[in-house]
Amino acid sequence: MFNSMTQPMYIKGDYQLIAKYNRFDESVEIGDLNNPSDGWVTYDPTQGASSDELTEICNSLYDRCLLAELGVEGFTPADQHKLTKI
Repeated sequence: MFNSMTQPMYIKGDYQLIAKYNRFDESVEIGDLNNPSDGWVTYDPTQGASSDELTEICNSLYDRCLLAELGVEGFTPADQHKLTKI
């Protein structure tokens, strides 16, 4: 259900979250790796999450998804990184 090679992730303590940009809806969706049956939830930073800590985490995932979608270097999905030998 979740492709961890293309989306930003946050794994620390009780939180194991993954995020993706939904191009069809032009929204960021967040999934809980501890409860994959819950599926993807659309995240709205103007509404926040259920706690200040979770809001901060989700805001970071949201920003990282948007930067990756815009093609900002350093924020591209892992499967699009190009490794070069120096």
